[in-house]
Amino acid sequence: MIKKWFVFLAVGFMLCQCAPSSGNSSESDGTTMPASITREQVAGAVIRTVPVVRKDFVVQVFSSGTLTATRQAAIQAQVSGSLQKLFAREGQRFKKGAALGVLDSTALMLELEKANLQLKEAIYNKDDQLVMQGGTWGIDTSVNAETFDNILIRSGLSNARHTIKKLKYEWSQMVIRAPFDGIVADVAVKPFQQLTGQTTICRLIDTESFVAAFQLLEKDAMNISIGQQVIVSPVARPGLQLKAQISRVNPVVSSSGLVRIQAKISGQDIQTHSDIMWEGMKVNVVIEKRIPGQLVVPKSAVVLRSGREVVFVYDKAEKRAKWKYVSLAYENESEVAITEGLQPGELAITEGNLNLDHDTEVVLADIE
Repeated sequence: MIKKWFVFLAVGFMLCQCAPSSGNSSESDGTTMPASITREQVAGAVIRTVPVVRKDFVVQVFSSGTLTATRQAAIQAQVSGSLQKLFAREGQRFKKGAALGVLDSTALMLELEKANLQLKEAIYNKDDQLVMQGGTWGIDTSVNAETFDNILIRSGLSNARHTIKKLKYEWSQMVIRAPFDGIVADVAVKPFQQLTGQTTICRLIDTESFVAAFQLLEKDAMNISIGQQVIVSPVARPGLQLKAQISRVNPVVSSSGLVRIQAKISGQDIQTHSDIMWEGMKVNVVIEKRIPGQLVVPKSAVVLRSGREVVFVYDKAEKRAKWKYVSLAYENESEVAITEGLQPGELAITEGNLNLDHDTEVVLADIE
């Protein structure tokens, strides 16, 4: 009897252990979401959009070149002599007419004194010959013009006058002066150095004449016009942007397909930044041109599918991404201009579009 009761109790206990719990366990129909499934996986890819707009599109062309002054000169000694004083210092600014150096004028002064004596002697000879030719002492018009010309030559007066004129010019060149306002560079002489005519003293650079000299491909140069605005940035000063205008386009295409162009730096920027603008420094040039009436989207909206450009647009009604093949007309650093494939007002998908397919279900990032 005891054994029967024991067996009955054991069977009952086992049945209780196998019975389903009345708690919150999931039903076998699978309607309860596993904890590992996220809302984004259920609702679709998370995206961001911007409207397609029609506006002016800024085309940017990039180049590199150098900063150079269109007015600069090698300052040379015009006469021979010892350099008595040198005022020119590299990096120093001089006004037009300021002395850059002074030559020793002792020898020239002696030559000029000698020439003046020769001039007096020639004048005496001239008057003497006037009397011999029937004229009056000291009165040049007392003989006819032909006779007087002969007297000038025979007396040596013409030659003496020419010598005086030449020596006076050399005297004026004893002081080497700046021909224009500028900054000194490349000083090539030292005080007391013996100079000959055409010896280069230094180089004078007119910082007011700075231009950016660069080259463009033929197809880009054809769209450039005189007066067009450009931005010039010295490589050594990447944060500095200088305003400039196209001032010269050389109408010759080189063998490599390039055209030489110059852009004049604005006077205000030259005055503000002249201390850090040097001849020959490397610069980057950005040329901008506005093209009106273009359909514009961010660059991030364009993706490739089967080797073609595609823009996904958001269909509000279906909450799905629709791809559209597009043709690009222009592009810059941040945007592209579309010639066909889109309409103004459509919502171009700019984020979350890399792995999309046509008719993919999507959800806007700002919708909770």
